[in-house]
Amino acid sequence: MNMWICPACRARLHQDDAGFRCENGHSYDKAKEGYVNLLLAHQKRSKEPGDNKQMINARRAFLEGGFYQPLAHRLAHIIHEHSADGAPLDLFDAGCGEGYYLDVIKQSLVAQGHEVASSGCDIAKVAIQKAAKKYKTSAFCVASTYALPLADESTNALVQVFAPSSETEVHRVLQANGLWLQVNPASNHLHQLKAMIYDAAQDHQKHQQEIDGFSVLLDEELNFDISLPDPQSTLNLLMMTPFYWSASEAQLAEIQENLKQVSAHFHIRVLQKLN
Repeated sequence: MNMWICPACRARLHQDDAGFRCENGHSYDKAKEGYVNLLLAHQKRSKEPGDNKQMINARRAFLEGGFYQPLAHRLAHIIHEHSADGAPLDLFDAGCGEGYYLDVIKQSLVAQGHEVASSGCDIAKVAIQKAAKKYKTSAFCVASTYALPLADESTNALVQVFAPSSETEVHRVLQANGLWLQVNPASNHLHQLKAMIYDAAQDHQKHQQEIDGFSVLLDEELNFDISLPDPQSTLNLLMMTPFYWSASEAQLAEIQENLKQVSAHFHIRVLQKLN
């Protein structure tokens, strides 16, 4: 499993009964849920950075309903497709939230014969608390995706779903030929929902710029329809998006009452680190 590094001096952290410690004497307590907080004070832009508790709870409820499972399975298939049969994998989720994607991808890869060491980080402490409490076979920490808590060349598959990151940091932590799976919303993503809030909703723009040190292995879109079976599922979807905070009370009521189906539309780009 990936070994954390010290956010203060970048030395490897070693676990003992009390928590984690580096050779330079920096120490970090292990929380009762099993995660470690590696986010330094100067890396915070607010007291509680990242998604708030409402958004995280709504996302967990929605994702565990299986609505985005085709995306998770597609990512697992891509990793398997570009890995040797049965090859051991170090899988890292940068911006893992409450851990859903990491766990589904891991279980799918294990079912395909891989031995998988899995870990993830997120800047939102409440999300990592939930991830660590539920998914005991993965390691989690609170950390910024712009200062990944991993040693150089320590992982061979990095997943990034709707999360920001540092290209330099991803390149640093990936092994040669390692995979970087980026997922962002594509132009049609949740357009029915947006149309009920905005008079002229903006389409998501596709990110296609080249990145030094990487070659593009795959660039595709995944599109499928989601049926929303009840008002609570609709509310969960709405609350896990920024759209919730733009909607009026009347719009919220109308969406819960009338939105029964939405389009999920994802842009998936897979980059491979050059030797």
